Parts: sequence; C-alpha cells; structure tokens
Amino acid sequence: MKLNRNPPLKSIVLVSGLTRSGKALLCPIISSFNNADKINVNFFLEQIPTLNYLKKLDNSTAEFLLRTGMNFGIYDDAIGRNSNFRPNDFTSVWKYKNPIEYIQRLFQPDGDKALADLDSQNKIFSMMIHNGLWHSNLWFKALPTAKMIHMQRNPIDIVYSWIGKGYGGDFYTSNRANIVTYQYKRNILPYYAYGWEDEYLSLGQVDRVVSLVAHIRRCHYEAYAKLSSDDQKRVLFVKHQTLITKTQECLQTIKNFIGEGPSKYTPTVLMQQNCPRDNGATTPFSTNNKTHQEKLEEIRKLSRPEAYSLLLDMQQQFESEQLTI
Repeated sequence: MKLNRNPPLKSIVLVSGLTRSGKALLCPIISSFNNADKINVNFFLEQIPTLNYLKKLDNSTAEFLLRTGMNFGIYDDAIGRNSNFRPNDFTSVWKYKNPIEYIQRLFQPDGDKALADLDSQNKIFSMMIHNGLWHSNLWFKALPTAKMIHMQRNPIDIVYSWIGKGYGGDFYTSNRANIVTYQYKRNILPYYAYGWEDEYLSLGQVDRVVSLVAHIRRCHYEAYAKLSSDDQKRVLFVKHQTLITKTQECLQTIKNFIGEGPSKYTPTVLMQQNCPRDNGATTPFSTNNKTHQEKLEEIRKLSRPEAYSLLLDMQQQFESEQLTI
C-alpha cells in the first residue's frame, strides 16, 4: 500500500533552533508581518521526525503524517478551531496583531468554502519547531513549499540556560517533557542521547548539558551539509544577537526570504520584544543579565575540565565560522 496525502500549498515558515535559542523572540515578529497568520506550535508533529530518526517510523509514513498534520493545522487555523485564548501564551490569539480577525473566523463557514478562501488568500502559516534543521530533509520532503528560519545563539547562553532548567537531570522523566524519550537500562533518556547512552549516563548534570548541546549542534551541521543545494536555499540563518541589535537589517533579510515584510503592527511587536535592544532595559526571554564571562566562570566551577573545554570549542566555532549552527 502506498499512502497518499497531498502536501499543503500554502506558504509555510518553520522557525527552528535549539531550545532557548530565540525562537520565541522571532515568532511574534514574523506573525506581525503582512499576510501572516499567528504563530503555531504542535509538539505532536515534532515527534514524527524524531521517531523517523529513531527508526520507529519509515520515511513514507512519516511524510504522510507530517503532511496530514500540517493540512489539519492550516485548516483549523483558518476557521478558528483550536485557537488559543490563554492571555499570556505566545501562541495566543491575544498576542496576534489583530485578535478580532481570529474571533471572526469562529463564525465563518467551514468545509469547501473555507478551503477556497485559504487558496485565494495564501497567507503565511508559521510554526515553531525544535531542532528542525536536524530533521530538515524530512520536513522539506513532506512540505515542498516550506522554508525554514534557523535561530543561532551563542552556546554559552544556551548551556547556561539549560543548566538552570535542569535539562541534565530528571527533567525528561516528567510528563511535561515535549520530546521523545525512551528507556535504556532502567533510565529514561531524551532522544538526543541515542547512540551514546552509556557516555551520557556517566556524566554529571552540567557535563551532560554541555555534551547534549554539542551533540545537537553537530547533528544540525551534518544535516544541513547533506541537503541539496536547492534545499539549502530554503534555510535562512538568523543570529539572535543580530536580531536584537541590528533589527531593521535583519527584518529586511527575512522579508527577502519569505516574501512578506513588516506591517503597521510590527513596530508595536518590536517594542514588546525590546528590539532593537537597550541593554539597560528588561529583556524578554533573556537567560539573565550576566555577561558571557560571568556565565563561563560559573560553568567552569560546576563542570569537569573536558566539558568546559568542549564549551570553549563551541564558543570559538560560533564566533569564527560564517555558518554558526
């Protein structure tokens, strides 16, 4: 049997990156652009590429599920179904540039009429995904119209934040963990540890975090290198630091990439996100106000020399290479 599901024809923008890389900073900015719907998150869809990577789903089934889930998500968004009205969630209707638009969708006809309106409007459907670049080959094969913006952030910031979140400890045993986990020798591990489980288990919590971040970055790099030249053109790399300090220049690059630009609502959203950033102001989504050197010193005291050296290598790579995953 050959599964069949037509891919969505809409303009799809996937906002990718490691956890704490700045995706939640960029997403509302993109949603403020002309002809862009509000940002979406679907943790269930994110499981599909992971299960494919773990060889628990074959390629054709994974592609079918991604296309099906994305079609459902686009349609439901178009008629206001499953809209999020929690005031403080960044995917909330109330965080969108024009909340009344989503309320009006609740009363619009569904079915073929809604599909016809979707085709005529061709709005940008944006979705935040974690580590999408790692699995970009599958995302791009399933969604031929999709483009990906991959957020890049200094590994010191990411490691420091992960340590604070407890991502080197028992976090993955919680039902709140939104990634695929599996059992190995009576331990619950994140799929990031697949293939190097014993080494992972031998490390302390801080060393685990450093090794996890290094492993994910390496997987991103290798996956991007394997993409065809055409698919590589479907990826835009955005540095967190550039977005917050050279905001207008960065927005122009994004505009050229996705084909839509800032709207009259964008300045308000930029103000809410503190972009461009005043270092003296309160910073949304910041790990904290410590300098990189202060964070490094704290990590050095908590980690083994090998892990600290690995972090310094990541930092050097991030600052020296043109392509910094």
